[in-house]
Amino acid sequence: MTADSAELRNLDLRGERVIGVDLEAPEITDARFEDCDLSGIVLTSATIRRATVRRTRIRDCVFGGAMVQDTTIEECPTERLVLRFATLQRVTFTGCRLTGADFYGTTFEKVVIENCDLSTAHFDSCTVKELTVRRCDMLGLTGALSLKGAHVDLDDLVALAPSLAREAGLLFTVDDT
Repeated sequence: MTADSAELRNLDLRGERVIGVDLEAPEITDARFEDCDLSGIVLTSATIRRATVRRTRIRDCVFGGAMVQDTTIEECPTERLVLRFATLQRVTFTGCRLTGADFYGTTFEKVVIENCDLSTAHFDSCTVKELTVRRCDMLGLTGALSLKGAHVDLDDLVALAPSLAREAGLLFTVDDT
């Protein structure tokens, strides 16, 4: 499915499978996705307002340049999720697997990420206006220095430390004695 633009309002999808949708600048308002499978979706420059995504598999989905507002994403496993150059405002991720997610150039404004797997996620060149990260696995993520200003749990700092050190230019040695 390809279209120049679309307005989608009051969506309520439960247990549905949505595959291969490609939309330029769609507007999605008051949407709910629960127990769905979203695969191969490309929503370029989308505007998404007041959405809830719960227990939904998100695979090979690209939301480049999207504006996402007042949205909750809960217990969603993702594979190859791309939010490059997106703006996230008042967005909460809870209990999601976001391994390798691409947040390159993303702006975080009043965003909370908690109990999520962020290992190997990409935060390069992102902008943090207000971001809280709680109880997340951040091992091997990139762009750690771009997270300047984010509120991070002290317990999560251990997993984030190698990324911060690498990006700060610290060299690691192993003493064989």
